Amino acid sequence: MLGPLSHCAVLLPPCLVGVEAVSLASARTFPRHSHDQFGLGVVRAGGHASWSGCGPVEAGPGDLIAVTPDEMHDGAPTGAARAWEMVYIDPGTVASLAGEEAARREIGFGASQDAGLALRMDAALRALAAGEAREAEEELTELLSSVLTPTTARELTARHSGSSLATRRVKERIADQPDEPPSLDEVARLMGMGRTGALRRFRRETGATPHAYAMQLRLRLARQALAAGESAAEVAAAFGFADQAHLTRAFARQFGLPPGRWRSGLIGRQAKIVQDGGPSADP
Repeated sequence: MLGPLSHCAVLLPPCLVGVEAVSLASARTFPRHSHDQFGLGVVRAGGHASWSGCGPVEAGPGDLIAVTPDEMHDGAPTGAARAWEMVYIDPGTVASLAGEEAARREIGFGASQDAGLALRMDAALRALAAGEAREAEEELTELLSSVLTPTTARELTARHSGSSLATRRVKERIADQPDEPPSLDEVARLMGMGRTGALRRFRRETGATPHAYAMQLRLRLARQALAAGESAAEVAAAFGFADQAHLTRAFARQFGLPPGRWRSGLIGRQAKIVQDGGPSADP
């Protein structure tokens, strides 16, 4: 049994470009954040609870958990600890597997007890762990086609209508200068209201404070730079982290692995794909 501070994360050796799989066992609480990829996983032991765009989510052993790109969410154990496996799939890979239209949709659930989907998820994870590229491709294609159901225009309007023009101005400012997050005074000025009102409105409409929103964006950009071959020290300097240690702490807190271990697993995965004669590491 994991102790209250225990955490173990292992990057599995998937065999498809644009697909990343990780196995975790942790008592850690993850702060609100989002991913660039579609995420699909299954809880193996314990209980997991989170806040997300789908509302409060609770999942137990055998339940599927899912997240759409840019969907803000957090995560915490409901007991001492929980164990789960996740597959993260780049939108471009989703488009190649399930079609361009599917890659523009949103996964319509935070947690599911659908036995059929759970079996498909297990099959996809087994194929990825075994390095069976063709089998993994088939299983993920079927799984993605099942979970990325068409979203009506009314549903999309309802989901995104909460983001006001004032909040969008702050999000655009953060995207333009992620290495220099705005102060609360600047946020208030951009939103045209007092500091307290601006802070509350931004959090209500995005699920995070401006500082937390900027941090998760910086970490996602840092991950892309690490994958492109930049060193952790270069990445820390480029995206406004105090030093490499600051980047390492923040990266591990959001992604479950420190930058060095994450990059080593990524390089090993890419080498295996090329060695096995699969698709190149280029998108």
